[in-house]
Amino acid sequence: MKINGIHRAPPGTLPGVKRAGTSGTQTPAAKVAVSKEAKALAEARSPAVSDAAKIARLAQAIARGDFMVDAEHIADRMLGEER
Repeated sequence: MKINGIHRAPPGTLPGVKRAGTSGTQTPAAKVAVSKEAKALAEARSPAVSDAAKIARLAQAIARGDFMVDAEHIADRMLGEER
C-alpha cells in the first residue's frame, strides 16, 4: 500500500540531530524527565502482549493475505476500554 502526499524523514534522519558515529562527537539534543504518574499511565494504557504464538499466527495470516478485520469487534473492544 502506497500513501501519497505524506513526506516524512526516514527514522534517524531528523534535521539537526546527528547519529552516533557520524561526526566523532555526540551531544544530546534534549533531556527529558518522565514523572512516575506518566509512567504509570503509559503502563496502564499499553496492551499486554505476551502470547508469542498468537502474534506469529497473526503475522502468518497477514503474510498469506487471509487476515480479516472485524470492525464491529474492534469497535466493541475500544468502547469497552473507555468504560
